[in-house]
This record gives sequence, structure tokens and C-alpha cells, in this order.
Amino acid sequence: MKNIKSFIIFLAISILSGSLFAQLDRSIQPKPGPAPEFKIDEYQYFTLDNGLKVIIVENHKTPRISYQLTIDVDPVMEKETTGYVSMTGELLRSGTTNKSKIEIDESIDFIGANLNTYQNGVYGLTLTKHKDVFLNIMSDVLLNPSFPEEEVEKSKKQSISGLVSSKTNPEFIARRVGQKLRNPNHPYGEIATEESIENITREHLVKYYNTYYKPNTSYLVIIGDITLKEAKKDAEKYFGSWEKGTVPKHEYQFPNKNIGTRVALIHNEGSVQSYINITYPVNLKIGDSNAIQAALANDILGSGVFSARLLANLREDKGYTYGAYSNLTKNKLVGNFSAYAQVGTGVTDDAVNQFIIEMNRMKDELVDDETLDLFKTVRNGSFARSLEKPQTIARLAFNTLRYNLPVDYYQTYLEKVEAVTKEQVQAVSDKYIDPKQAIIVVVGDKTKLEEDLKKYSSNGKVELYDIYGNPLKKEIKKAIPEGVTTKSVLDNYFNALGGIENLEKITDFTIVATTNMNGMEIKQKTYSKAPNKYAMIMSMNGNVMMQQAFNGERGIMKSFQGEQEIVGEDLENLKINATMNAEMKYDELGVKVTLEAIEAIHNKDTYKLKVVKPSGETTYEYFDLESGLKVQSKQIIVAPQGEFTQKQNYSDYQEVDGVKFPFTIQISGVQNMELKVDSVVINSGLSDDLF
Repeated sequence: MKNIKSFIIFLAISILSGSLFAQLDRSIQPKPGPAPEFKIDEYQYFTLDNGLKVIIVENHKTPRISYQLTIDVDPVMEKETTGYVSMTGELLRSGTTNKSKIEIDESIDFIGANLNTYQNGVYGLTLTKHKDVFLNIMSDVLLNPSFPEEEVEKSKKQSISGLVSSKTNPEFIARRVGQKLRNPNHPYGEIATEESIENITREHLVKYYNTYYKPNTSYLVIIGDITLKEAKKDAEKYFGSWEKGTVPKHEYQFPNKNIGTRVALIHNEGSVQSYINITYPVNLKIGDSNAIQAALANDILGSGVFSARLLANLREDKGYTYGAYSNLTKNKLVGNFSAYAQVGTGVTDDAVNQFIIEMNRMKDELVDDETLDLFKTVRNGSFARSLEKPQTIARLAFNTLRYNLPVDYYQTYLEKVEAVTKEQVQAVSDKYIDPKQAIIVVVGDKTKLEEDLKKYSSNGKVELYDIYGNPLKKEIKKAIPEGVTTKSVLDNYFNALGGIENLEKITDFTIVATTNMNGMEIKQKTYSKAPNKYAMIMSMNGNVMMQQAFNGERGIMKSFQGEQEIVGEDLENLKINATMNAEMKYDELGVKVTLEAIEAIHNKDTYKLKVVKPSGETTYEYFDLESGLKVQSKQIIVAPQGEFTQKQNYSDYQEVDGVKFPFTIQISGVQNMELKVDSVVINSGLSDDLF
């Protein structure tokens, strides 16, 4: 009976489904209905006597409250100390005149709250029952920061470490160079470097805070389980004593429009991929009469929807990339357009061409009704869903006040989207999507790209830049001085280290170094014993992550994936790498070395040696002309994903028992990290058991 009943139900559903399907022609896309009606939840706001503007969005569904305070001031030119403005905000919670950083952390943890500070802002979230304790901490952080010297130095080191680890990230490089080139002589064009971060002092932070952190240029947004009456009382109690003041205003010239397309190339030697970023400034602000039309035009060109033209072309049709996108960013001073993707070196030329084709299509062709309706539906749906979050209501309220928008600007948003015509999409595309004023930034191997990219430049020239957006000087090949040979370069290196006699006295050494990856401290211990024993142990928080050992004949690698024996060419290369003072024994090891050229590394001339092992593995070693010390090693690595360059930069040489060792090693390529040597111990009598 059960089976019969199930069959009857199945038959009834089939008949019903068939009758329904018969009435539908699925080749015809349903016409969109009218813009859905909705009502944005109300927000309330008031202003304290000191000028602090407070926005309230009540939401009593859960017993918690969030507080976000924003300092709304003009950007400043930071020049040779670029980075101190963001550092000021980040270090607000590093200590106050009343509490240390540890005490602040413990107080926040004790009540289970969150408190974060960032450039020109503070954000916190707490349970309603703890709001007074939380606000006492938050207001102390905002009103009484002490910017401890040790925290400033710690932040500088972390910032520099982050920059170092990003130096070989093509996306990061392309974005920063594009930012600098499209905004000359403007705060938005300033980018932090290791040098600018190093120049920052505590006084820079204190001066910026005292000058710009004022209530009369600030907004406090409160969301959650709180009433207007309670919010007024709390705001006055915890922020009412904040003294208002005159805040400097700054005006900057809008970046000049490019006359014709420029091509900016950043060399990434050995790269099998290129990162493309086509960018330029636009004068587009939140609330502009054509802002919604412009947003729809960009959606059609390069949003994450698969029907977007860049994705359909470069990913679906050409197969050049996993993703190709564009952004049209609104800003009250300078907005920007960017279109970007990572593609193979061999298709970089045509990928740039396809970007330009799609950008011109937006200007030259009317979008069809079906496509326009699709993207209206996507945008409206996304906007409507976002209104389910109180944070969205608060953001809309904040934008309405900050940018002096009409009070019904967001209430009528969906109607404005539905009213956009294809003629308007073409008109805003003609205004804002313009490859003829673009800077085409490409990070890739210039030896394979430079000639092909010339045709996209209006003047037929490719501009070469370093990773910081500084123009590269034309390379002038310097002749190797007469009498300089491979042997003399290496002998000079041995003398710079401390002399052959001292080097040969070393029977073993132990090096302990530290690096940080994703906020985690990693220790690396390296052991070497003559003639050719080697071991390395890498650990995190005391737990061994990886270890490698070579006893002169056999090599073993251990990791979370288990133990693996090193064999073949890898073993032969390890035998050479493990040899004590291997550079002094190249001949007997069968290593061929040739002096190739003089090249500039970090703006200093070096001798470039090509080192080829019997296996064929090739490394380029660079030795400073003045000091004789090795400053860089570079190797082309062949991996399943292709070829790429692995670099090791050596600096901060320090003497230990008459021999110099590099105490800073920056690694980039397969992985990016900076190793800081903690200690070097020579001739301690290492046991063979280590190997």
C-alpha cells in the first residue's frame, strides 16, 4: 500500500508539473516586474554641544550594541613619513594615560567585547549589560592615547615586515603603482615604503592626533539594543568632555587627465604571469546625479557576475584568467576606475587588447534590454538584502549626513535603478570608461612584454618603473674592469667575510633566526658541520613544522605530511649546499662559475656571477663592488605552475669570532619572509646525531 500511495503522489505531481511546464516557454526570459516597494528602518540622530554628530539605529533583537566613531577630515600630504596617519589610528589602543595596552586588552577580554582602532576611526562591539564598562574603555582610548614609544617602534617593524612580504606580490605592486601614477602630487598618490615608515616618530602621531581628532569633525554611529534616550545620556557622559577645535582644511588639484594611453611596466624577472591593472582618476562622488547609472555601467562591464563582459570575454571565451573585473570607485575628492586580471605572460598582449575592446564597447554600443534588466535585478536584489542588516541602515544614515544627500535618496534607490535607460548607461560609460586616458600598469617580465606593449601607448613608449612607482633610469651597461675575474670576485668575498684562514677554522656553526608569517612567530635553527653535514629545524610556538637533515650521504625531509627521503638531483644539490664554505670548493665540487656583468642591486653596483651545479641548477650571485659582500642570490625555479624567480637578499652583516654573517635575510618568490638572525654560535662541537 505504501508503494502504491507513493506512486499515486508521484503520478499526480508529474501530471501537474507537465501541465505547468506546457504553459511556459523557457526560451523567453521573464520580464522584470516593477521596482519592489520597501521601507528603510528609521534612524535617529542628534549633535552634542561639542559638535559630535551621533546616529542611532535601534535593534532590540539581540542584547548587544556596536559603536563606530569616524574622524571625517581632509587627507594630508605625509611625504617622507608616509604611513604615520594610519599608524596614529592603529595605535590609539596601544595605551592611554590611564591604562597600558595589556590592561586594555584584559579589560576588553574580560567582558567578551571587541575594540579595534584604525585610520581615523574606532569600532567596538559589546553586550548591552557591559556597555558602561565598554564605553569607559573606548572613550579612554579615544580621548587619552599615550602612543608609547615601544609600541610605535613595534608597529614600524610590523609595517616594514608587511611591506617586505608584499614586495613580490604582483597584485599589490600593480595596485600601489597605479595609485601613485594616477594621483600625482596628491595624498591619494602617496604610498608607504620601508624608508618612509622608518622615518616616523612618536611626535608625528601625537601632532596628527592633537590637530585632527576633534568632535566637531566626527560621527558616532550606535547600532543595537539601546534607546535614543540612553544613547544621548551615554554620548554626553563619555564623549561630552571631548573638546572641539579648529581643524585645518586642505584643497588639492584634481589630477590632470591623461592625453592618450600610457603603459607602465614593472619588471618581474622570470615571471610566467602578468598582472594587469588599467586605471585612471574619475570625478565621481556619492550622490552625484549619475552615480547610480555609472554603477550599473560598471556592473555590466566588470562585476563578479558571470554575465559581466570582462569575465565572459577573458575567462569564459578566451580562457586567459580565472577572473577579470573592474571597479568604478566614488570619492568626494578623487574617484578612480580600475580594470584588472592576472594572465599568462604569453597572452598579456591580447588580454590588454580585450580589456580595451570591452571598455570601448561600453562607450560605442547600446547595451541590450535583456542585459540591462538582468543587472538591474542583481543590483536591486543585493541592495534589498543588505537592508536586513542594521549596519546597512547605519551606513546609509552616515552617508546621508556626511555627503548632504536628500533625505529620501536611499528610500527611492530601487526606483532610481529601475529608471536607468540603456542610453544613460552609454552616456555615463562615455564619461567614465575611457581607455584613452588610462594608465595600463603591467607587472611582468619586461624581456617578454616590453616590445608587444608599445603599441598600446599613445607615444609608442613603455614607461619602466620600480615596485614603488619610481621611474627607472635607463640601464647603462658598465664594463667589467680589466683584471677583475671570477676568482678575484670570490677572493674579495672571502676576505670581506674575515679571510680564508678564519673561514677554514670553522668546524661547525649554529644559526637561530626568527620570522613572522600571518602574525605567527616562526623559529628556524640551522646546523652545519664540516665537511658537509647539514640540518634545519623550523618550529612555530615550540611545535616542529618541518625539519631537514643531511649526514653527508643521505638526506631526509620531515613535515606534517610525514618523512620523505631526498633523492636524485635534489640530493646532489643538497650535497653541495651542505658543504662547509662551498664557494671555496667550487672546482672540486664540479660547479662552474662565470663572471657575467655589473648590475645594480638596491641602487648599488654588484658583480653578477652565474653559478651552475653539475645537475644543471643555475643560481646568480651578486657581490657588492665596494664591500665585496654577497647581497643577493637569485634562482629561476621550475614548478608545475611554470617558472618563477626566487630571491634572497643578505644585509646587516655582523662579525662573530672573526667571521661576518648576514643577520637579515629577505626571501621572496615561492614564499615571502624576512629572517632576523638571533644568534650565531661557532665551533660548539655539534653531535653527529643532529644530522
